[in-house]
Amino acid sequence: MIQGAVNIALVILVISIALSFYRLAKGPTTPDRIIAADNIATNLTGVFTLFAIQTGEKVVIIAVVALTILSFVATAVYAKFLERGQIIE
Repeated sequence: MIQGAVNIALVILVISIALSFYRLAKGPTTPDRIIAADNIATNLTGVFTLFAIQTGEKVVIIAVVALTILSFVATAVYAKFLERGQIIE
């Protein structure tokens, strides 16, 4: 039962990543592209987590935490850049 749910969730996440790649390529503005990249990172976090559940590998969780932190920092830096026009004051 769990394996079936994990497989369905993986398919949904892969479709979401594909749609986000389309927005990343075609986004009319830079903020659209940044949101798409952040969405891809969030979905990859879900894929890695589901992979850890499916295989039982606990070391994958470290990669999930690192990706989550990196994604958050990148989005926060870009938001600061949009607000003030510079990153380092």
